[in-house]
Amino acid sequence: MRRVDREHYAGLLRLAYLVLDDGDAPLARARRVAAGAARVRHGGHPARRARLVALLLTAPPAGRHRLHRLFVEPVRTPPGPVRAALRELSPHERLAYLLRCDGLTAPEVAAELGVHRESGVRADFRDVDRVTAAVDGRTGLDEAAQRAEIEAFEPDLVRLRPPPAVPPAWRAGMAAVLAAALVAVAGFVLTRPDAAPGGPAAIDPGAWQKTGTPTINEWPAQGGRLHDAGLLRRAADAWRTDRRDPPLGRVFVLYAGTVDGAALVVLRDSPGPRDAPRVAQYFERRLSRGVESVRTLGTGAGQLIMLGMTWRYLVPPWLRDVRAAMPSRRSPDWQPVAVRDGLSDPLPWSWFTPRCQNYVVFQMTSRPAAGGRPRTVTQLAPHNPQSAAPQVWFRDPPEQEERFRWAALHAVACEAAATLTESGDLRLGHLWSGELPEGGGRATLLTVDASSPAPGGSILISEDGRALSERGGTNSATTSSAGTITAALWWRAPRRWHLVAAAGPSVARLKTVGELGSHEKGAGRPGGTPLLVVPGPRAGGTPPETARLPVVQVVAYESDGDRTVVSPS
Repeated sequence: MRRVDREHYAGLLRLAYLVLDDGDAPLARARRVAAGAARVRHGGHPARRARLVALLLTAPPAGRHRLHRLFVEPVRTPPGPVRAALRELSPHERLAYLLRCDGLTAPEVAAELGVHRESGVRADFRDVDRVTAAVDGRTGLDEAAQRAEIEAFEPDLVRLRPPPAVPPAWRAGMAAVLAAALVAVAGFVLTRPDAAPGGPAAIDPGAWQKTGTPTINEWPAQGGRLHDAGLLRRAADAWRTDRRDPPLGRVFVLYAGTVDGAALVVLRDSPGPRDAPRVAQYFERRLSRGVESVRTLGTGAGQLIMLGMTWRYLVPPWLRDVRAAMPSRRSPDWQPVAVRDGLSDPLPWSWFTPRCQNYVVFQMTSRPAAGGRPRTVTQLAPHNPQSAAPQVWFRDPPEQEERFRWAALHAVACEAAATLTESGDLRLGHLWSGELPEGGGRATLLTVDASSPAPGGSILISEDGRALSERGGTNSATTSSAGTITAALWWRAPRRWHLVAAAGPSVARLKTVGELGSHEKGAGRPGGTPLLVVPGPRAGGTPPETARLPVVQVVAYESDGDRTVVSPS
């Protein structure tokens, strides 16, 4: 199936599933109807949608006994407020609401449904408005938040079913036949050296109180099912036998409890000092069990860990006063998050929408018990339990201005100043602030460095964190000192491009070499920040005009005679 067809099919499947959903996971029926609508080759999305409506209103229901249901079952994600509200409506009302969300006006929805009056549908634009108002009232969400929940819902997710229960006599016979077949084919059985049976180990509950800098190695086990030896053993064995991401070294338990009706065990491995540990999440639900996600931590420091699709987070005991905010807002609207036995309350559903790389900002107070000083911890936590969750630091001397801190977080999460999904911990720096030429307004040159071995980046941002340039380069891959860091990037003014370069107070002067010629600028005063702005070519045409920018490098001369070279990227 071509890519455009797959995209159309995904939208058609979502619409069909939500119309048919009565809490029974109607994935097979929804697939059949969506596949029939996707076969329409002419007329684009409106024609496919019209065909889908016809199939939903006129096609007979599919049989419930399907062979594939013996092996897989739909992933039953907890319904959000919109899905819960739709289940209280009739299928015809759900269809009217979803067509309205798909961009049709109320009269257009009535006309789309009116073609199929033989199916018993009686709807005019007042009925469509009534259904829309009913969902508004039941959810308390605005139109954008309702549409975001619908677009984020992915019904086409399945997991393997556990083997069905069989009588003991059959089980013994099947085991004997299987054993004979394995011996005949292989003659022997290979066993993983790290697949020894048994449950996971547990950390001493008081270990984190004996160090001023606790990490995941001191994170104690929490939760109400730590004494369920069978659950812990099944979880550890399931991870050890995982073919794609098995654990390295000894397996430890971080959490074991019941969350939203499902048994959950969170495990971590111990790969050694050269590799970051990984965290696995094992769920047991009705007719379903297994490891559902494995994530590598950016560092060994204690981090919040999202638990499946529960909108909850696992919190180590030394992080207190947890609060969260959406990075898309102009200023932080911190909301307190309650934590009980290491498990946070769920965040509002409306926060989990596809924006700002699907990240939420958390701030906590780290209070180690063994003489460590309390400090504020900032972390960007994802909606996806498999994505990285970087902690955020600010370069020394620490930037105390809350406005800059929030603008920097907004730029990182929402303005592509960094790619968070695979990022290590981030260190953000305020290198320069001032007025741009040609009436460009006030800007800040933000540096972004990741803990993973990768070149640093830079970006010009406005006072509210809006990106004013593409990413630029820094020399942070070769220097960790805030005083010697240098950044260079291209900024497009209304009439022409400008090369903008700035450096820390330990850099005495900056100089350009290359196709722009030789331009030089000093700090101007002891301890000052050198800034070099060089006019470039005129800004005309449309991208990818950046491919025609001059080849140039910036040389940073430090006060002690050292120098580094930076290229704008």
